[in-house]
Amino acid sequence: MSTNVNIGTKVLSKIKDSGTTLSLVIVYIILCAVFTVLSPYFLTLNNFLNIGTYGSIMGVMAVGVTIAMLLGAIDISQWSIATLAGMVAAILMNQDVNWLIAVLAALAVGVVCGIVNGLLIASLKITAIIATMGTMQIFRGVAYLTTNGSTVMIANQQYALIGRGFIFNTVPIALLIVIVAFVLAYLILKYTRFGRYVFAVGGNESASYLTGINIMRVKLKALVISGFCASIAGVIVTSQVGAAIPTTGIGMEMGVLSAVILGGLSLSGGKGKISGTLIGILILATIQNGLTLLSVRTFYQMIINGFVLILAVSMDVIRSGALKKR
Repeated sequence: MSTNVNIGTKVLSKIKDSGTTLSLVIVYIILCAVFTVLSPYFLTLNNFLNIGTYGSIMGVMAVGVTIAMLLGAIDISQWSIATLAGMVAAILMNQDVNWLIAVLAALAVGVVCGIVNGLLIASLKITAIIATMGTMQIFRGVAYLTTNGSTVMIANQQYALIGRGFIFNTVPIALLIVIVAFVLAYLILKYTRFGRYVFAVGGNESASYLTGINIMRVKLKALVISGFCASIAGVIVTSQVGAAIPTTGIGMEMGVLSAVILGGLSLSGGKGKISGTLIGILILATIQNGLTLLSVRTFYQMIINGFVLILAVSMDVIRSGALKKR
């Protein structure tokens, strides 16, 4: 009898600890049920693979944003970094540079952009959202200047496989990339010293400093990871589209933040799970997919995305207890 009680207690404890994640899973199931009723094309393997492929770009970005936001650093320069990285890769391949070298150059762009963001935030103590708002404009401007605002076509078939290829003719390579990114982020945050430092600094920066944590180094690493993830997304999106377009991602900057906050991450930092981010991405990608299947006009989709962002921030306010304090 006592064994059954202990098992029941552990199960209830697990459910309580899952908190937001469990709630989001329930929301996602309901969402899928609604779209299944409304569209006969929704509940198919191919459609869910499409959701995964579409969500892969935002998903990879969200991994980096999650690590940055756990520090309380809101990075909104992701799409600009992705655009610049993709543009660099496209230009190099059009000059007959090997596609693999072009990919490495694009990833290096993400690292450099992450270092710039990190130094502004960690060294100059500029508020993260202000710093990345500035660099968002700078990186986007550089992307325009590299081609005078022109689109650069990509004809390399091997590069195209990154965004449009399949493993065993079934699993999209882009989906595999985002799964690997989430697994690595989970392992880093849960089992490494850096991961513990991220939560510590996000929870209480002053106390972390007094315990000997190098705040600047932790912030710099987090923003570099965020920039690196954005450059991976840039490679995926340009390989899917077959071109590097300077205007890519304009107006979509808040989409990643919506998913991360919806997933339970606190705007003030120190609280959140990478699993919550994953479900947040799934919810947004599924909403987008479902609305497209139902032929809902883009303008209405924009309105719905705006409501989702407000809902996500409202949930964060409620979770933090700020509403009760007022």
